[in-house]
Amino acid sequence: MKVRVETDWKTIKLKKEAELLRKEQYVYRIAEKEYEVELFETAEGKYYAIGQPVYADKLTIYGSGVVDTPQQAIEQTLRKIDRDATHREVEQVGEDVHHDESTDEYQ
Repeated sequence: MKVRVETDWKTIKLKKEAELLRKEQYVYRIAEKEYEVELFETAEGKYYAIGQPVYADKLTIYGSGVVDTPQQAIEQTLRKIDRDATHREVEQVGEDVHHDESTDEYQ
């Protein structure tokens, strides 16, 4: 059986209690730190991302919500990493979800 990675993996029959996810990996560098970011796609076409520092004294995990596009998932995660890397305080609940691209500032 030949599987086309882009679409056929979503049609593989699984046990009732099983779930199959597709994963992509990225490396994000900011403020002289490096983070591993993983993007997950569900068989239903939803996405979420998680990130964690590569070299750190403590483990911190940054994550997105479950969203409709891979860009949204990665952007939400990177915003959380950026905020922590630059020691910026949370100004409002949900600020990582909304972003003003014209000013490159968080809303």
